[in-house]
Amino acid sequence: MKVVRILCAGLLFAGSAFCTFAQEKEGSPADDVDPEQFLKEIEKAEEEFLGETSLWDFSMNLRLGGGYKDNVTLGAFEEEASAFFASGIDLMAFRLPLDNSIAEVTLFAAFDDRRYTDSETVDHEQMGMARALVEKPLGEHWTGAMEFRFIHIDQMYDASLTEDDIGTIQVVGRQVAFEPSLRLSLPWNLWMELKPEISRQYLAEPLDDYLDGGGEVSFGIDYGYESELYAYGRHVHRKYDSRGQRDEIGFSMPNTGLRYNRPEHGLRWTHYWDQEKKWRMRTHVSRRDNRDNGSGYFDYRRLRASHGWRYRGNRWSLSATGRWARYEYDLKRSSNIMDLRAREDLSWDAQLEITLTESLTLYAEVEQERITSSVMQDEYDYTTTILGLDWEF
Repeated sequence: MKVVRILCAGLLFAGSAFCTFAQEKEGSPADDVDPEQFLKEIEKAEEEFLGETSLWDFSMNLRLGGGYKDNVTLGAFEEEASAFFASGIDLMAFRLPLDNSIAEVTLFAAFDDRRYTDSETVDHEQMGMARALVEKPLGEHWTGAMEFRFIHIDQMYDASLTEDDIGTIQVVGRQVAFEPSLRLSLPWNLWMELKPEISRQYLAEPLDDYLDGGGEVSFGIDYGYESELYAYGRHVHRKYDSRGQRDEIGFSMPNTGLRYNRPEHGLRWTHYWDQEKKWRMRTHVSRRDNRDNGSGYFDYRRLRASHGWRYRGNRWSLSATGRWARYEYDLKRSSNIMDLRAREDLSWDAQLEITLTESLTLYAEVEQERITSSVMQDEYDYTTTILGLDWEF
């Protein structure tokens, strides 16, 4: 392989040069290097290097902790507070690409579990994900990638945004997704990427299964210390299996199928302030429109913004992110029948990590979210705190 050959050749050349220098210094003439013998030495060194070096790198992290959530059910009127035990595991495998003929492969799996001790309604919450990403250069300026993703969810979820007569419920489901992508590198560190996507969502009743299909086009620039700024446009078509349309007032329309068109455009910015990348800033702003194929009863627009910072020291790191979103509906009414429905979400979270040993990290997290809405039953807020340990194996 090219990289290995260059490395081995460099080492052998350095060794030959040193020996020649030593011979000349001692008064002995330097012997000419035999090209065939030199290539054989490179091949031998390459075999020894690959025999001792694995192309794969593996890691595993185990998390154990506990915390407290003051509104486990995300309820507007009857809140249940509870302490919980938290556990989780991350598994990662990465294949080192030694040259362009080998694809870069990243395998990642994570699973988190919470067990509530005091809630009568919610016994547990779980989230799991498995992800496989394959990337490979396709010539001098093109890079292709394929991502496979599986997500398992069993937790409290606010379904009122896209559903009707359904608020916060315990959702059990899974998602299977496939996202290929093609990236073109342009002059001046500019780039363009095309990313089709298709995903299938399976949900337990009362929610309905659906199929998402669409894609994203983005255009951006890489600069500074691996910083990145790009704009994107995304369009997803959603088709429900059995869910029906509603008329302008909200009554069900028999023998109809419900579909959503969901165009979105936005801007993402990741900026590193120093060469060591201790300071990082991330900003994301976007607008999404939800349009149904019927009367427009489910139509809404969403404006969203988030901004976060992270500082990483030698033995500790601190990060915090704030988020804001506003939903405005075209036909749905508020608690006051004369006004249209509107909703605003405000949330923030902060994480502190302290490295205790080479493989042991202490972490603390705080998360808070507050929902205000013109529909009273949509409003809720919660605060979650957690303290735990992370072991890396």
